[in-house]
Amino acid sequence: MAVKKVSGFTKELADLVEDRIAMIQDYLNEGKAACRSKLARFVWSTAKKVRNVVNPERDVQHKKAWEEAKGMLKELVDFELFNPCQLNELCVKYVLEPKVVKVLVNYHHFVLTRQIKTRHTSPKLLGQTDEILCIDKPPMFTCSYGGFSRLPHRAKVSTPTQLLNCEKATIQIHEYLALTYDYETASGTREFWKQEDEESWRVWACGCGECDSCACMQSGCCNRLDKETSGIVVAAKTRRGFPVIRKQFSTAHSLEAGGTEKFYFALARGQVKIPTTTQERSPDWIHGPDGPPSNRRGRIQIAIRFDQSKWKAFPYNDGGMTPGQDGNERSRKATATGGGDWDEDGEQGEPANVRLFALTFYDPIAWFSNDANEKYTLLRVQIISGRTHQIRFHCSEIGHPLVADDLYGASQSERDWAKRVFLHSYQTKFLEPFSDKWYEAVSPLPEDLGQLLAGLQLDRVKERCPLFLSRRKHSQLHRIFKPYDPDQELLQVHAAPWNAREILQEKMKTLSGRNTPSWGNSTAQRQPNEPDKFSQNLQRWKWEDQCWGADLSWRATSMDEDESWGTWESKGAEPEPKRPRLEIPAAEPANAGQVPCTPPYPDAKAQPKHTSRKVEHGDSSETSVEKPEIV
Repeated sequence: MAVKKVSGFTKELADLVEDRIAMIQDYLNEGKAACRSKLARFVWSTAKKVRNVVNPERDVQHKKAWEEAKGMLKELVDFELFNPCQLNELCVKYVLEPKVVKVLVNYHHFVLTRQIKTRHTSPKLLGQTDEILCIDKPPMFTCSYGGFSRLPHRAKVSTPTQLLNCEKATIQIHEYLALTYDYETASGTREFWKQEDEESWRVWACGCGECDSCACMQSGCCNRLDKETSGIVVAAKTRRGFPVIRKQFSTAHSLEAGGTEKFYFALARGQVKIPTTTQERSPDWIHGPDGPPSNRRGRIQIAIRFDQSKWKAFPYNDGGMTPGQDGNERSRKATATGGGDWDEDGEQGEPANVRLFALTFYDPIAWFSNDANEKYTLLRVQIISGRTHQIRFHCSEIGHPLVADDLYGASQSERDWAKRVFLHSYQTKFLEPFSDKWYEAVSPLPEDLGQLLAGLQLDRVKERCPLFLSRRKHSQLHRIFKPYDPDQELLQVHAAPWNAREILQEKMKTLSGRNTPSWGNSTAQRQPNEPDKFSQNLQRWKWEDQCWGADLSWRATSMDEDESWGTWESKGAEPEPKRPRLEIPAAEPANAGQVPCTPPYPDAKAQPKHTSRKVEHGDSSETSVEKPEIV
């Protein structure tokens, strides 16, 4: 743990507490048990020594440190009866040696890191503005915001520390936000809880995901991640901004220029390679390459049918059975440990047993093997639609299930060394409501996934692979990841590229030579009775181009952003993109740790005065503290 020099006595206090921990731990290791009076004297003398080091009479800072010490040691000592000059056994609570060790260890951790050690990992704040807040969700936090005419489950505690220390295996991310922050929708959620608790009848849960009631039932949370998936959760801080951000996370909006872009890291079984030809089992099951040979990635367009009774996704039509049927599948509850309960991971109102369009892109960036010569591939994945279990299902369909994902074909024995499904939401790009500013949130690879990769043998890395960010330094992975700089903000605002107008003009020239939009496969062409939306959209694009050219005073100052801009178009039969989409690069430049991103909506004149506020988003690296000799 890194010692943060918050005051001159920090090191002395840490050494004292570590010394006391060692004394009682040695006593326990010898199999001894202290009588009540002896243990009470030890606890009292520990509190006395802490007070002498802190010296609360010195100044305000030392007084605050003593108040913090009393808060951390209150499980051992009743400080209303505590007298540092004379032992009163009644001030020491009736505890046993293991409890004393646990409390002192937590206090030692707090002295060194200024962070309270809890049962559950505390989510990190990536950044916030007046309208948005981005959280780095740890695994085992659920995103059950209600819906299905149900109220969200919660632990019903009064402080975030109590929530993080609760005995439940999982806790709700929206409950943590409501207890930790005071923005409008978080405060509204606390008021909603009061109404729920005071009424003798259950408050009816809304499931539209767009209204004020939904915003103040889920602390403004706008996207969901599976229980075991870590990474970025975006929350709207205001009621009026909630439906705007929620719309950005819809599938139709993600197909638009200016739609949300979502990137993940996933570790898949086997050696994943980008296919050279397109495999098409049916119009609903297509897997093949995407993009030019110089920048090619894999493309999975497999429609999903989600079975809520098994809480599992199936192919709607893979060419081998009647569409909508899945054959003799085993029950999720009987076979899987990683899927999560249906009401923890399900999207509000997501229909069951119907055809759901789903589109995923993937780029293999590194290949690994273990001692048994089993192969694994680290993928950088972009999802265009946002279906439940989409990445897990799509990877399984192409023969490469994710590590530890026994629900979709991985070996259950992998959970002995990979404690959760290897899936992390690394990067999300979206527009801030009412400002048309494009924001990019990055969640560095968490420590547990970095350690898992470091435990494998790195066979090779993709040529010209950029460096991505991680929470910890892993020397074995230095060709893929670098530790993030705590002084660098993880929520950054971007302007449009300086040549945005030229990019749109070039796109229009390409599109104007087509009679119908090309979707990449003859079976996915526009049907004879289908309305020709291309001509309508072309007129809209021409109008938007005029808006782009009206004023370029907002253009970006960096000329390097132009290099990574190109064209992106959906080749899926549905839904059609409403506007041409500009391509995002495969990853951020190694020297900057960020990606030049897609321009905001055409109306870019109005720029907000505020920018992303700098917030604390790091966690402390661990170093050992030299233990003083016990005399």
